[in-house]
Parts: sequence; C-alpha cells; structure tokens
Amino acid sequence: MTSNEIRKRAARRRRYFVLLLLVIIALIFAVTKIVSRAKESVPAMHQGEPNDSLVVIDDSRSTETAEASTDPGVTAAEGETYTPITETGEPGKQVSSHGSLYTVKPHIYVRINHQKKIPLSLAGGITPDEIRWTTNNANIVDVEAGGYVTGLEKGECTVTASYKGEVLSIPVTVRELNVIDGCTFVDDILVANKSYSLPQSYDPGLLPVTEQAFEKLCDDAAAEGLDIHQGSGYRSYDFQVKVYNSMVSGYSKEYADTWSARPGYSEHQTGYTIDCNDIQNEGFADSPAGEWLAEHCHEYGFIIRYPEGKEDITGYNYESWHIRYVGIEHATAIYEQDLTLEEYLDIDSKYADDETDSENEE
Repeated sequence: MTSNEIRKRAARRRRYFVLLLLVIIALIFAVTKIVSRAKESVPAMHQGEPNDSLVVIDDSRSTETAEASTDPGVTAAEGETYTPITETGEPGKQVSSHGSLYTVKPHIYVRINHQKKIPLSLAGGITPDEIRWTTNNANIVDVEAGGYVTGLEKGECTVTASYKGEVLSIPVTVRELNVIDGCTFVDDILVANKSYSLPQSYDPGLLPVTEQAFEKLCDDAAAEGLDIHQGSGYRSYDFQVKVYNSMVSGYSKEYADTWSARPGYSEHQTGYTIDCNDIQNEGFADSPAGEWLAEHCHEYGFIIRYPEGKEDITGYNYESWHIRYVGIEHATAIYEQDLTLEEYLDIDSKYADDETDSENEE
C-alpha cells in the first residue's frame, strides 16, 4: 500500500469519527430535551400550586337539616399542615394545599344544622374514596365521607383530609342565627337582605360606629388626594318605600329588585351602610377613588357589599359605591377570601316570592 493510499484511508477514518461524534452529540441533546419536558409536565400540585389536570370534586351544598353521621371524628393526624397560598397577591386567590390535596376554600363557614361539602381537588390517579375525613372537635361539626361538613354548635375547629401520609387541614367556623326583636343576627352581625327583613319600627339612624369609621376612611383618602364622601346614608323603612316604588314606577318591578331593596329589606335601614359619592355611577369603580375604596375599605371595617361577579349570591347588581360596616376583623376576612356577606355567614338572599316563582317554573 502506497503512502498516498494510507493518507486517504486515514482521512476517511477521521471523517467517520467526526460524523459519529456529531451523531452522539445529537442524541445527547435529544435525550436532555425529553427529560426536561418530562419534568415540566409533572403536575404543579406537587409544588403547592393549582394545576389544570386536577380532578375537582363538586363545590358545596347547604341544607336546612342534615343527618349526622355516626363517625365521632378524631383529632387530626400529627404533622398536619395548613398552607395558605396567595396567587398574584389578589384577594380571592387563596388556596390550601398539601402534596396531592388541594382546595380553593381555605376556610369553611357553615351554620348550625347546615351542611356544606368541602371542594377538594386531587392529583391524578387519586379517587375520592381514598380520602379520609376527620375533625378535631366532633361537638362542633360532623364530617361525613366525601367531605360533607355539618354544623352542630357554634365554634371553630379543624377538618382534615388525609391521603396516605399527606394531611390537608381546613379551619371551619360554625355560626348561629338568632332573631331578636324581629331582627336577624348571625353571630354578632345584623343581617338585612332579600331573605331576612327588619321591622318597620327599627329606626336606629346612621350608627356612630359607622360614622366614625367612614370619617377616618374619608380623611385618609383625602390625604392621598382622593374625594370620597357620603352620597346616601341611613334610610328609614318609610323612606325606602318611596325609593323602591319610584324605581318600580320608572322601570319595572323586576328591574327594581336588582338595584333597590324592598321596604324592610334594605341594608340602609341597619345604620351600617353608606353609598359613596354618586349613586349608581358605573364609572366610579374605575375611578381612582373607587379603586382605592375597593382596595382599602376593609382596613376601616367596611366591605363592598355587592361585589362584581357575585350577583347570583347577593341578589343585586354590582355596586362599587355601596359599603357596609362589619368591623375590621370580619371585613378583612371577607376581603382576603373574596367572599360576600352571604358566603361568610352561610345565608341566602332570595325573596320568598322569587323562590315560589322558581319552583313553579320547574
């Protein structure tokens, strides 16, 4: 073999070697990409975040009476955790999660003799039958399979959902409804909505606690260059007769019922409610004053009473200007959990004749 042939053969070997090296590099790169994508596809639930692949088990239900189960309940397992997570810093985005278990309701509110189902989401492959439900106080709530919680007596306790070694703890508050001199109270909160009325004789005026809290709110808003003032405050039963009838005659009864309360059912008669600035000004919500009010009114004990997107719960259209005093502790809890007063107290807001009409339609 000549020296020239030897050189050609060596050159071919080098080309084969380079080609083989390139193939190996390409294979390594492809395997790396596959592994990376596989890691990204692991359900975010295991990182304590919600995931589209979760299987949601119902939402909640409420009944006037509920049969208690025979399970006396047990103390939550040692090592249980309750981890609230707030997404994007917005109210209403709180969740509780632990490993494979996840709920968008980090706190359950239920009345005595009412029943609610805790909305639980599970990582793929887990079935509801595999979840064990318990409570640390069987005198306050009864817990049935499937996460059904029945209020037994007023108080607070913890309900846990456990799967193998994972335990998700959910605080539960059981409330009590009482009627005193014709006025309905849930715990210490006076209620006036479409389901619960006030006597015609109830005439407290705008209460001092409401006036003082609102005055401080307005002063702090003014310090930031914002104008928030009282557009409408206390309304007596008789005055509400005129307000409601005027809207009915100007529009219709159906329209009036979405904007104005019938006499005796108005929150303005409680003495805890104020309409800010211009009433029924739909542009108020997007104004600097309206945005500040929505973000800060809970710091003074107020809530936006009829929030956007909750019309089917409150029974009224969104009113960004309508605030209700409930105290700082209650207002903060309602704000942070994105609740209505109805959800917080576990009550309905429907006129009796509306329920009758609904039954007749069915």
